Amino acid sequence: MELRLQPLRVFLEVAQDQNISAAARRLGISQPALSRQIKGFEEELGWELLERGGKSVQLTRAGEVVAQEGKRILRAVESGYERMRREIEGAEMRVGYAPSLAEGLIERAMRCFVEKHPRVRVSWYDSSTEEMWRKLGTGELDLILEVATDDPAITWTTLRRKEFRVAVPEGHDFAKRRFLKPEDLDGERLLLLSRHEYPGYWEKVSGYFAENGVNAKVAGEFDGITSLALGLEAGLGIALVAEGARIGEGVRLLKLKPVPEPICVALGHASRRRLETWEQDFVAAMTGLETRRT
Repeated sequence: MELRLQPLRVFLEVAQDQNISAAARRLGISQPALSRQIKGFEEELGWELLERGGKSVQLTRAGEVVAQEGKRILRAVESGYERMRREIEGAEMRVGYAPSLAEGLIERAMRCFVEKHPRVRVSWYDSSTEEMWRKLGTGELDLILEVATDDPAITWTTLRRKEFRVAVPEGHDFAKRRFLKPEDLDGERLLLLSRHEYPGYWEKVSGYFAENGVNAKVAGEFDGITSLALGLEAGLGIALVAEGARIGEGVRLLKLKPVPEPICVALGHASRRRLETWEQDFVAAMTGLETRRT
């Protein structure tokens, strides 16, 4: 496979800037040797790929087509080789997630997934929204478990919808209430997740405040549910969190009426690529378990 593709790789180096000298330097061979390889490739194909001048070359029409399609061929072959390598040697699936949203989903899905794909290694990364989006874009993450957005660059599969709750320390005046109204939040010291690292959460919260005329007094923004829980424990204020969030003992979670629009918890992947077989099975495990649960 590699031997057949090598002449194409060499030609693409020349086609990159249509300069044999520069291509020869990058390939680490002499110009005459490179010229002979290109001539042999042309003879093999039966097409003239380069118009040769005194000191320069230009792509012919055939050369332009071979350069364009050749790049696609190489990408397809490399992608196929990577799939074969993963199937034979064992694949790795990298998943970013927000702990406050993943409660109860990961453990059940992993049991089913491992039974079907014992050779696939799953790596989990506790990350902020900002970090997950960035790494999904660069290919450092394969999937993310997050609040779904309208970003067309990410394709989402909904897992569950979680309602907001107001987290109140047991010693707070609200602790004995059954639920809270928007006006109850006026003047209260509010602890929220960072608007930069959790934009989906922030959009929901700020939208609810605007719709219900809440004069929010934000006492602190936190980079994660763990640090927010520490703020609650220290008595810095009350917080808005997703139902089921692990925020420690001594905290009550109260409903809001009217109820804010729920958070859509979903698995996302980059829209530009197709999911591998094991990734599709992982998504199915997550959605299937959640469907039976509800």
